[in-house]
Amino acid sequence: MTLNSNTEDFANRAEAAIAMLSSMPFIADPLPGIGGAIKATPEHFVVEEILPYAACGEGEHVYVTFRRAGWNTADAARIMQKHLGLNPSDVGWGGRKDKTAVVVQTLSFRCGVKYPLADVEKTLADLPFEILAMDRHRNKIKTGHVAANRFTVVISHPGPDALPRALAIADRLKQTGVPNFYGPQRFGYGLQNIHRGFALFSAGKKGRKDTFMVSVVQSALFNIWLKQRMQAGGYRRLLSGDVVKKTDTGGMFTVEDLAIEDPRFTAGEIVYTGPIFGFKMKPAMHAAGEKEATLLRQFSLAPEDFRQFRSPGSRREAILNLTDLTLAEVDDGLRLTFTLPSGAYATTVLREFTRPS
Repeated sequence: MTLNSNTEDFANRAEAAIAMLSSMPFIADPLPGIGGAIKATPEHFVVEEILPYAACGEGEHVYVTFRRAGWNTADAARIMQKHLGLNPSDVGWGGRKDKTAVVVQTLSFRCGVKYPLADVEKTLADLPFEILAMDRHRNKIKTGHVAANRFTVVISHPGPDALPRALAIADRLKQTGVPNFYGPQRFGYGLQNIHRGFALFSAGKKGRKDTFMVSVVQSALFNIWLKQRMQAGGYRRLLSGDVVKKTDTGGMFTVEDLAIEDPRFTAGEIVYTGPIFGFKMKPAMHAAGEKEATLLRQFSLAPEDFRQFRSPGSRREAILNLTDLTLAEVDDGLRLTFTLPSGAYATTVLREFTRPS
């Protein structure tokens, strides 16, 4: 089939994005990496989901906290839902977790107030999951209802002098923070989801709704924006017009006076954010805003192009501050533990360590 010019144009844009994303910078350069591998076994990658609230003890929804390995979130939820005799709409979770990992996660099931917790536990007892806790709550867990994720990861078979090298990298990351890139798993094998995402914007695809593939385009553009900022030397400094977020309250505002806001940025009180483009996204202004607008023009896109997909856009913190990163030698290699906010990728932290020496 011959592509029309519009479809071919978007294919070219996808190829340009893939080329830009194929080589991403490291903030720990020029320190040598330690090599090694992650996820050699599921037990080498443990993630514990932390909800922003605890179950209150009453209500029609039963919160089940369980440990699993070798199951993705959707499949685990489906088999539990069927055992409980519920509909798919009765199940809720805050986020999807890896299959090749040991995961501690909480799902909600609308069992009704008359379904005894003991019966829920008995019904789920023959499944290959370890039930850790169970309680009632009035609300369903919805997508995004995750405060943070706690990771315990073993980097297996690292190179020589792994511990001192890793400690040096950790010290650097605690000073600079980690660029909050979307992980490569966001973009599919060989980054091919980027082709599917950009194809939705071609004339022949108008009106088609695929929110995940649209988010792939948004994520790719964010990564490119952050890469360009790092390459321009702007990673550890504010720009006039940056949209920043208060790290204590989450409030956001636009930087007008660099002399006032620079010390707050250095102290970790605020962090600048990057664009998740959409038709209602709050844009940066002045110098920072021009960089965002230039990136959209580079891909011949405009904020209004996202309206057809009902994608309003948002802002994403550009830097992850690692406040609890710890390292230890174990028989299999090096064990790292750290906590990341919801939406951040452990692979963006781990790549700083596992890059070649």
